[in-house]
Amino acid sequence: MYDFDIGKWVVKLMDTSHSYFTLLKFVNDKDAFSSHTDNLRIYTTSSDDNELIIQKDSIHKEYFTSEMKKNIEQAVESYSNQMLVILATYIETINLEFFETLFTKNNQLIFDYTTNNDEHNGYIKLNLLFDSNSKDEIIQKLILTSKNNAVNGSLKRVSERIFKLTKYQISKKLIDSIQSEIFDKRNSIVHESENHMIKKENIESYFQLTEKYLFELGKACKKIGAPYLDQANWLEKPNKNEETNSLP
Repeated sequence: MYDFDIGKWVVKLMDTSHSYFTLLKFVNDKDAFSSHTDNLRIYTTSSDDNELIIQKDSIHKEYFTSEMKKNIEQAVESYSNQMLVILATYIETINLEFFETLFTKNNQLIFDYTTNNDEHNGYIKLNLLFDSNSKDEIIQKLILTSKNNAVNGSLKRVSERIFKLTKYQISKKLIDSIQSEIFDKRNSIVHESENHMIKKENIESYFQLTEKYLFELGKACKKIGAPYLDQANWLEKPNKNEETNSLP
């Protein structure tokens, strides 16, 4: 049986968040930057009456130090944008694992997702039968195809499928926030090479949104009786961010 592992993703989100904010704290530490640049030696040369002069700690050091600071800020900005790409990928993978849990628990749920064409629901290709050695192998291949079809489209479409299968309703506010603040921005970064100005508070909120969505899928598993792992009873804890974890 394939369990939906909530704990695995909580730890992954914590590790990713910790790595990002640890780096952010370091690069914003003025003392750390000064410690590095104070020991920096810039050498420039000039020609005076055909004589080569080497100057140590010249007036150009201020310029190079300023440029270095700009480069670091640009790197952090790029990393912040990549956090959206990472979190969107996490959510997509979480969705895949959720549907795999549902379809493994109840194979009949795959009926509407064996193809990406609604008119051919429940159809399978003959090659699938000919290329498989057992019924179990056929089912596993159908689950793989069905979970990929189930996560296709916008998060709103995915949440509608979740409700259809489990009768668990994920709040529209949460879905809209994740779509607009994570997926839409991710798409513009990846497909249009846009660069968003993202504050620390935004990143914190994106992690909160992702974690809450994870817990919502856990509750959907619980409602339908699908197996899930909730190692620290996260689903039983009151959500302090119930009304505040969506971005304005």
